[in-house]
Amino acid sequence: MSSLMLKNLKITAVAGAAVIALLASGCAGGGATAQPSSFPAGSTMAKIAEAGKIKIGASPNQPGLSELNLQKKWQGFNIDLAEYLVEPMGIGKDDIEWVDTTAANRIPFIEQGKIDIFATALAITPERAKTIALAGPYLETKPQLILQKGKAAGLKTLEDIPKGTKICVLQGSQGQPRVSASIPQAEISEFNVLTNCIRALEQGSVDAVDSTAPLLAGFVQEKPDVFEFAPMTYGDGERWGIGMAKDRTDMCTFFNERLAQAFADGTVTKFWEARMGKSGLAAPTAPKEMSTC
Repeated sequence: MSSLMLKNLKITAVAGAAVIALLASGCAGGGATAQPSSFPAGSTMAKIAEAGKIKIGASPNQPGLSELNLQKKWQGFNIDLAEYLVEPMGIGKDDIEWVDTTAANRIPFIEQGKIDIFATALAITPERAKTIALAGPYLETKPQLILQKGKAAGLKTLEDIPKGTKICVLQGSQGQPRVSASIPQAEISEFNVLTNCIRALEQGSVDAVDSTAPLLAGFVQEKPDVFEFAPMTYGDGERWGIGMAKDRTDMCTFFNERLAQAFADGTVTKFWEARMGKSGLAAPTAPKEMSTC
């Protein structure tokens, strides 16, 4: 790992010891899995390694990012990245219990211990950082709209969106406040899963769907004759992270180090190209700095 990447991380002594052990054993690059002795005794990572299992919350309806396929197997960029993060704890694919988690219940599930981490499209915000620990970011993106094919013609700015336009947002996301602030002339509808918004758009009961570009790109990619992007972005953007309980800062810092390694050795780009390469969106790049957990 480059000295620049290390400088950007604020690593505690405990997590630093874990990282040194991982690098010495060749695990930080995704090679052989670590044993519990590789981690400080009593650390979150050691406990998970000893248990030999982990519960990861994920959303099943995000094409290219996180989805449950017809064979009931989880797949996508976020899934690959989550598996990579926990691998040094001796956790293989068969040791993960994936928990179907929505935008509305993901924070409560973390706080209640129903999942150990949440790993799909969780925006890092000051409010969330008060209640949970957040590793990352591993992706930075901007909000955008998708519409029915042909409806983006003539739209150049947010002011071009007609008054009363019905925009669907995901319940429990940042969609409602950002649409209210950026497109005040719109009417907002909320659904608990993004696929319900997409279905409503296809059926014509809403005029547009709000989300970030990576979350919407899979739907446009699947049905390019039905959906298209509006040309403008809006809002402050999002920085996606990995969520876990507030008292697990050691694992949060360990994940930061693991993510830095994944950017440095090309793992993030490899995962992105395999899952999202046809979306037309560029692969995520290393952030200027990681969260302080």
